[in-house]
Amino acid sequence: MRERIITFLALWIVVAALLSPSTEIFLTIALIGILVTLEVGEFYLPGEAKDSLKFSAYLLLLAFAFIVARKVYSIIK
Repeated sequence: MRERIITFLALWIVVAALLSPSTEIFLTIALIGILVTLEVGEFYLPGEAKDSLKFSAYLLLLAFAFIVARKVYSIIK
């Protein structure tokens, strides 16, 4: 089951990279994929994998917050 979860995440990232028209959309879709993987694979992934995925999710959340703040600023401006 662990291999299927990692394969799902890898395919998700590759498809997102191929189909995303911008970096912002790719980062958002990658964040969604990591969060889904963490929720579904909670019991199947080893602790090290969960920790690295959580760290990646935190970094992507930070990037997402920056993207949203920049878009809001451009609307207000």
